[in-house]
Amino acid sequence: MRAAGPSCIVENQHIGSTTYYSIGGSAAFYARPKSLADLAECLNWAREKSLPIAILGSGSNALLADGTFNGLVITLCELTASYWENEQTLFVEAGVTNTEVAEICLDAGRAGAAWMYRMPGQLGATVRMNARCYGGEISQIAVDIFTMDVEGRLRIRSGKEVFHGYKKTLLMDSPEVVVAARLFLPTTASREELLAIMESCESDRHRKHHFDHPSCGSTFKNNYAVGRPSGQVFEQCGLKGARRGQSEVSQFHANFVWNLGNATAHDMLSLAAHMRERAFTLQNADLELEVQPIGLFSDQIIQDCALDRLGPTVAEEDAKWVGLLWHARAASSHSSEEFKETTLLESPYFDYFRTPGKGQPEIALRLVQLISLSEAASNPEQPFLRWETHLKNTNKTWNDLFPLKPTQSVGFVDELWLSSVSELFIANGDPAKTDYLEFECTPDGHWIAIAFDGPRKRRPEHSTPNAKFWPDFKFEREERCFSVTFNHSRLAAMIHNSQLRIQACLSLGGEGFYLAPHWSPSGSAECWDTQHKPDVKPDFHQPQRFWRVALL
Repeated sequence: MRAAGPSCIVENQHIGSTTYYSIGGSAAFYARPKSLADLAECLNWAREKSLPIAILGSGSNALLADGTFNGLVITLCELTASYWENEQTLFVEAGVTNTEVAEICLDAGRAGAAWMYRMPGQLGATVRMNARCYGGEISQIAVDIFTMDVEGRLRIRSGKEVFHGYKKTLLMDSPEVVVAARLFLPTTASREELLAIMESCESDRHRKHHFDHPSCGSTFKNNYAVGRPSGQVFEQCGLKGARRGQSEVSQFHANFVWNLGNATAHDMLSLAAHMRERAFTLQNADLELEVQPIGLFSDQIIQDCALDRLGPTVAEEDAKWVGLLWHARAASSHSSEEFKETTLLESPYFDYFRTPGKGQPEIALRLVQLISLSEAASNPEQPFLRWETHLKNTNKTWNDLFPLKPTQSVGFVDELWLSSVSELFIANGDPAKTDYLEFECTPDGHWIAIAFDGPRKRRPEHSTPNAKFWPDFKFEREERCFSVTFNHSRLAAMIHNSQLRIQACLSLGGEGFYLAPHWSPSGSAECWDTQHKPDVKPDFHQPQRFWRVALL
């Protein structure tokens, strides 16, 4: 049944059957966002209603609690866009399966991802936990990680920032959702070479009976201090074939736990607790779950399975919430923190029509809030927001990427859009209104600004652009970044319920038109549709599609 709220949310949905374990109950609210904008709307809706939030990919590494999850469960399974930005750089959304990543690279003749073939799960979870197998590890190829926090803020994090070691990442204890990654795959390989690796991975999984019964693969992480794999530890403890209810330790791999048909989450965790106790008592091996339980679990299960090691817990009577992205009580303890300079939006630029090979991975957008909204309202002429255009992961210069130069001297230039420019649109935070501001600038400090009452409908006084309307325009440039800073007085009329709507664009000349964040040319907030006939001409002036930004 449809819920009141974003269109992709339904009520009272049984979701246990959607996970690899085929275990778990229902969700009071369940969402299948098809775009990053959809996801941001779902997070905002649940947060406003103080509902616990949990994130689910394909459920390949998740164990849902029995009963009803009285909050919002969001699955990322429909975030399935992938796009070769250039020959070596693949952008992949979180819902693309590991097998699909391997197949995409097979078709392109790119080495580096064949080891992912038939590995359970989707890219988002693979990145979040830095998964590895068959000699490969996602940290070897993921150079940029795109995340979204519970406020709907997009971020770009470098691989070096995210990956801290074997199944250890910054994101495992951070309230952020992996929404996409940029994979760098510089090495070519023949189709025969890649297929040989993929078939070897699949054959090995069949040989180990990975697919005989529902399972999430390895149940416990390896503890390298023990000196041998967890499966070997459990085998030495004689645990193959051990059962609790309808859950059983595999007869072929002692770190696999199967659902024999009707196992419950309680069965699975009772067996996991037994395995963990035996490993410690008989082998002095302190092992930690790799599978992530999600929902409310008893204090006894949390203690016996050391679930508090897997992330923050939130108490509720004689049980605790585990595996959550967000809970109102946990968030309230941070509400009084002093304001710090905050990135509100960070995004790559994508070719407007998503034409393969025409990406722009060398340039990124960043929007930064410098002071709190309350302080800005009290000091309206102080710097408030900073719009930044960055160079990333490249030896190219601004001249290389912004080739078309204005003939006029630096400063205000009418019809600047005939040159290579970075653009920012700031629309009214009220989605019922269509007024917005447009700013354009070049790396050399040429600029123009215009105010609109509606799409391409200039305010009467702006029918002829003029610098006199923008005395506070402040441009700055560093070696790898140029920026424009806005004060509160400039934006106050556009702020609605502490929100603005933002869209960044690049117009670099010829057919070089780019969006950050990207939208689908086929509709307002739909997933990328590679079969859709694209817009005849790029049109940046669509305020109904701009990204909602929550000010602090």
